[in-house]
Formats: sequence, structure tokens, C-alpha cells
Amino acid sequence: MRNLLDQGAAAGDLVASVRTPEKAGDLAEQGVQVRRADYDDPGSLRTAFQGTEVLVLIPSTARVEPRIVQHYNALQAAREAGVRRTVFASLVTAGFLDSKFHVTPFLLYAESKLRQSGMEWTILRNNMYLDPVAAWVPELVEMGRLPYPVKKGRVAYVSRDDLARATAAVCLNSGHVGKLYELTGPESLSMPQLAEIISRVTGRTVRFDSVTEAEYAAVSRAGEETVPEFLIEVLVSMYRAVDNGEFARATDAIERITGVAAETAEGYLGRTIAL
Repeated sequence: MRNLLDQGAAAGDLVASVRTPEKAGDLAEQGVQVRRADYDDPGSLRTAFQGTEVLVLIPSTARVEPRIVQHYNALQAAREAGVRRTVFASLVTAGFLDSKFHVTPFLLYAESKLRQSGMEWTILRNNMYLDPVAAWVPELVEMGRLPYPVKKGRVAYVSRDDLARATAAVCLNSGHVGKLYELTGPESLSMPQLAEIISRVTGRTVRFDSVTEAEYAAVSRAGEETVPEFLIEVLVSMYRAVDNGEFARATDAIERITGVAAETAEGYLGRTIAL
């Protein structure tokens, strides 16, 4: 929402459809309309989408099979509410029919369903987020290592800030109907390169440690925050996809859409990490 407002949208023209409106009080205070919408409640979606011209669909974190039903519910409700265009936040793994990522079957379904919905559409295939890396850095520094189950894969990491900026521009400007964009950072990093960047921005030595999937799962379970087992399985599959080359491609799509290049991993981590 902040990026929509920053790029000239009027608060009164924006609607935030959320499962728990009470948690979006800050948006309501800015004049944004806040409506209840639950992917598992088609009626709430139809009501929330009334009067919407451009709808941004961001998938939930549910398992793959429920996500398919949720996306079906959302697109049906959007059509019934008269939504003109839907922007879908997908992932770059959708470009790989041999994808190793567990979530990709949902992405393939969602993109295909949207294209066939009869609505105008824009698909944004996002790369892997930098933000969780930044959040993990204090623990990485303490361990002195970056333990990922990756052998040779590379990732064109991108920040959520840059993704939000590009998504807002796609919503507010013309020329994006029927377009698919891969939104990535400006460089494709190996895991040793990522460890070197973390070391430089923190001033502490962090080496890359190519661990087994079982070792990575154990590290995830031992973290400060409890990670559900199904999510650990998803994360392990995500790193299989890294080694399959699914996150390696870097594009200039964010710069082409917004006029400003995406931030580098070193720039973002140096700006946001607080030890």
C-alpha cells in the first residue's frame, strides 16, 4: 500500500482485503478501505472485491492443494465482482516444467487459470526474497556459517521493497496487460558469494557450508522461531530448485517497469542488518 500511495494513488481509491481487518488499523487510519476477505470463504471475497478495477492476488502460505482451491475461489469471486484486471504474484519457478520446488504445481495452475479467466491479467514471477536472509544474519554471524543444502546453485535475490515498488507501478500504469515479468535482483549470486557479502557488511566471518538436506532441516528446527514441518519440506525443495537453476536468472524488469534499478544484495543487507 505504501508504494501505491507513494506513486500517486489516492488512499480513498485503495482497498486492502485482509482476513483480519482489526490488524490493518494503520491502513484504515490513512484512509484506505479495509475489507474482510478470506480465501476459504468465497462470499467474503465477492463482497471484498466489489468495485475493484485492478486486483492484486498474493497467495497464502497454505499447503499446495488448499492454495489451488483458494485461487479458484478468488478468481471466481473477481469475475463475479466485475474486476477488470488481476495481477498475480507468482514465482520464477513457474517457468520450469521440471521444477523441483513443491509449490510450483500451484503456480502453474494459478497462472493458467488466470490466463483463461476472461479478465485482463499481469503475471509477476518473483525471485527469492532477500528479507529472510537479512532476518537470519544475526544467527548466521553467531554460527559463523551459512548452512544451505546447495552445491552449485545461484540466486538473483530481490527485496520485498523492490517487488512492492514494481507491483505498484504495474497496477497504476498502462501497458502491462497480458504481460509476464520476472522480477529479480540485478545480480545472480552463488552461495559462497552471498556468504562473502554477509561477512563484508557485518565485519564478521561467515563461510558458506554446503550441508545435506537433513542437516538443513535440523538447523531450521533449532532456530529461534518454530518452523512447521511442512514448511521445512517446502524450503528444502526450494533449495533443490536452486541447484536446478530455477532462481539463477537475473533480469532488469524492475528497472524497466519503475525506472529505478533493483537494489543489490550487498546494498540491501548493508542497509537493513542490525547486529
